[in-house]
Amino acid sequence: MFVNGCFWHGHEGCKYYVVPKTRTEFWLSKVARNRERDAQVVKKLAAMGWRSLTIWECDLKPGRREATLQSLLFTLSKIYLQDQK
Repeated sequence: MFVNGCFWHGHEGCKYYVVPKTRTEFWLSKVARNRERDAQVVKKLAAMGWRSLTIWECDLKPGRREATLQSLLFTLSKIYLQDQK
């Protein structure tokens, strides 16, 4: 399970992902590298038979936390039941 910071991992459409007005090129490049690395890691884990989940920082803020945790519980239960077959 990955818990990604919205800024550091470039959560598109999220109010917490705002490209700084200074050193813009640097930050765009940094976030792009983080995204590429994230994709590679998930792909490598899948090749080893692992499932991965990504939760975004904004989904853990007070207004959305409970719904996120309920969704996570549902997803993990479903994965567990599938693996038991």
